[in-house]
Amino acid sequence: MISKLLRRFRKANDAPAPLPRIKNKWLDLEYDEVPLRGKTMRFATTGSSSRKRLRTLFTKEPITLAWIDTFGEGETLYDIGANVGMYTVYAAVMRNSQVYAFEPEALNYAELNKNIFLNDLDKRVLGYCLALSDVDKADRLLLSDFGIGISYHDFQENSWTEDKAFAPDWVVSKDGRRQQGCIGRTVDSLIEEGMPVPHHIKIDVDGLEHRVIRGMAELLRHPQLKTVLVEINYDNPRNLEIVDRMQEGGWRFSWCQLGMNRKHKFDVEGIKAFQRRRAGGFNYIFYKDDRLDAVFQQAYDAYVPGQPIDLRMPATP
Repeated sequence: MISKLLRRFRKANDAPAPLPRIKNKWLDLEYDEVPLRGKTMRFATTGSSSRKRLRTLFTKEPITLAWIDTFGEGETLYDIGANVGMYTVYAAVMRNSQVYAFEPEALNYAELNKNIFLNDLDKRVLGYCLALSDVDKADRLLLSDFGIGISYHDFQENSWTEDKAFAPDWVVSKDGRRQQGCIGRTVDSLIEEGMPVPHHIKIDVDGLEHRVIRGMAELLRHPQLKTVLVEINYDNPRNLEIVDRMQEGGWRFSWCQLGMNRKHKFDVEGIKAFQRRRAGGFNYIFYKDDRLDAVFQQAYDAYVPGQPIDLRMPATP
């Protein structure tokens, strides 16, 4: 699983080797390559955060990669909160997915489109500079900061309860956040206008996931939708309500799936302890196919923290 990309970044004195680049009349674009299972993914390395996302591709969210690996060949994914498109590219290259990637922040959107270009994916991947939410309107995007690969932006509202200290030398004032103009849309309105119904959805919008869910009430009842991966932060009561809302709609989740953390293997009580403390959060995979209960149980039994997660899907009935 560790590619030549990761080895390159571990050279002595952390001095990276020269990277390949595309240079022509219009572009001077540096990138790196990730070979995996006979295929190659390319990612732009425009800023330090983009390079960090490369280094952590296989370790940051192993359950997300394992989930994408279960997709049927050519199935459709909505990547909501795509950032620079790490998982968009992974799904399109590794599973031949049709991907609709939504990223409202200007610099991230530009990097996302560089990654689409680098992998020659414009026939399978379309990026949209939209904030998916529960309204159809023009408003503003409040930034955590202005930079490539950065997250924690908010559409229309300021969800922060206090200033954010991302690092000792990176503190952002709650009331001093930069703004960008932004268009908000609901998933349901986009599908009503002709966008295809997805088989899978990934939602990672750093605290406003509940609004995305509210804006896709019709889609959640569509039989073609198979799975929905949502980041649930336990310090946000509105996000915790997503779990109840999804279950009321006939969706289910697996404690075994939640227990496969990138660094630890949690039991149910360990996860509930996080909930009681309003600390941390987990990526929930919601599904309706009860065969997935056994899939997640088997993967959990075999899981070793720090190793890839192996989800062996049953044959389609």
